[in-house]
Amino acid sequence: MFNLKLCGAMALLLLAGTQALAQTSFKSLNYLYSNAGQRTVAGQHNREPNSSPAVQTNRIYSITGQYPGLWSGDFLFASSDVSNRWTMINEAKAQWASGAIINLMWHACPPTQPEPCQWEGGVKSYLNDTQWNELITNGTQLNNNWKARLDVIATYLQDLENNGVEVYFRPLHEMNQGIFWWAGRPGANGTRRLFQLTRDYLRNTKGLTNLIWVWDLQDFSSLSSDLTNYNPGSSYWDVLALDMYYTDGQGYTTAKYNAMVNASGGKPIAIGECEVLPSAGLLAQQPRWGFFMGWAELVFNTNSNSNTSIQNTYFASNVLVRGEMPGWGGALPTAPNLAYNRPVTVSSSENTTNTGSKAVDANGTTRWASTAANNQNIMVDLGATYNINRVRLAWEAAYARDYQVQVSTNGTTWTTIKDVWGKGSAAADDHTSLNAQARYVKVYCINRATSYGFSLFEFEVYGTAAGARALATSTARNLAETPLQVYPNPVTDQLTMRLAPGWESSQVTLFDSQGRQVLREQVAGLSHQLRLSVLPVGMYQLLLNNGRQQVVQRFTKR
Repeated sequence: MFNLKLCGAMALLLLAGTQALAQTSFKSLNYLYSNAGQRTVAGQHNREPNSSPAVQTNRIYSITGQYPGLWSGDFLFASSDVSNRWTMINEAKAQWASGAIINLMWHACPPTQPEPCQWEGGVKSYLNDTQWNELITNGTQLNNNWKARLDVIATYLQDLENNGVEVYFRPLHEMNQGIFWWAGRPGANGTRRLFQLTRDYLRNTKGLTNLIWVWDLQDFSSLSSDLTNYNPGSSYWDVLALDMYYTDGQGYTTAKYNAMVNASGGKPIAIGECEVLPSAGLLAQQPRWGFFMGWAELVFNTNSNSNTSIQNTYFASNVLVRGEMPGWGGALPTAPNLAYNRPVTVSSSENTTNTGSKAVDANGTTRWASTAANNQNIMVDLGATYNINRVRLAWEAAYARDYQVQVSTNGTTWTTIKDVWGKGSAAADDHTSLNAQARYVKVYCINRATSYGFSLFEFEVYGTAAGARALATSTARNLAETPLQVYPNPVTDQLTMRLAPGWESSQVTLFDSQGRQVLREQVAGLSHQLRLSVLPVGMYQLLLNNGRQQVVQRFTKR
């Protein structure tokens, strides 16, 4: 007679082994695979308003002194949030540049209504069977309405792809949750069919290759059957997530965890949303959770999480915060696009629609167009002096055959940092490895390629705050090259800190496992020793701050 319990355990081990060996084209997804069964990334969702898309992430920082390893935003549905989607997208780029995993979801308006819409009667509404069948049938009005809505979202996702940002994309979340217009329809032609349609359209028709697809359910008592009835098919998703709201009155049970592991087929699983943060002990018992994502303001409900319990989770050795993330490569600018919505001056505009501001609105469908004449220019005022390292120009069909990129610190004296002569197509120009200090950046368009004027969809400028270039570059290193290394770990009496250049005049603060400050010193030099003989054994968190940036390391005293 087979030992079913033993067979189940072996199956879990085999799945874990499969996951640990898996490699994908996504750096951030490979990172989840590499940590499978060992550490869980701490995450935080940022709900309305999109005009302030890091409000809850920053609140986590105010409590713990560190940023979540996963940042999440939402395309949303209300008028004010729809109008601030580009603000949210630029925050996503900033978070990615700082080393965070990016998660995006979408409380979408139904295809039977225009966008924006309301929560009640909009996002929370119902499509009858006739409407649903029309929606999932190619070429019908509702099907075309949905694809038109995807066209809008694709513009933002394409901008993220253009900037190298990988996105954990989580549309049609909580598939088994009946309150949303898209959800609660099991079976082949139910919610999972719309998920398949959405993925196929964005991947195959729109050509987006930066999306890591998250299939998400809620923790109902029907979970075991929901994992079958709502599964879009393994080729349609990369991560399986469960929203943990104690819907069945039980919370983080072993049965739910095992059901998720078994359904994942070796792919990462995650706590897609939660009000009660998982404890370090719970994550030790359920180590395959790749990340957890605290839900916006609910995390700060003191009946669910005290500040101490939030700190305990974030300080745990099996939980990863942003300061411990490897970074995703490349220089890390202070702002992803320094020209975004900055004041623009142009030599001319062909009409009152295609004005200079349209070239810096981060909207790939709007543009600046000059009058039909040579020798035109567009200039952006960054508001402060930056170390400019990249300028990206997305041209419309009426591009410049010959042009120069010029910079100035005072708006009067100009230096050319890029000459382009004989450009042969309207393809975007991404000028990297630039090296200039400037407040003002100008594109001086000399000769036209067409009989029309000069036309730019996007004028993007990237760089770092003046004097911070070396620091920004150092933070792009992987964990083996982190600005702070500590040894030995575990430690007995004396801990040695080794620092990267740019961190030699920093302050070090030590917290115990309860989040209490137990030591603070000023560092001088690239090597510093902490004497710990008076401290009790246990786990500690070391926070290093140089006034511009901080990094976190954990160690154990024995």
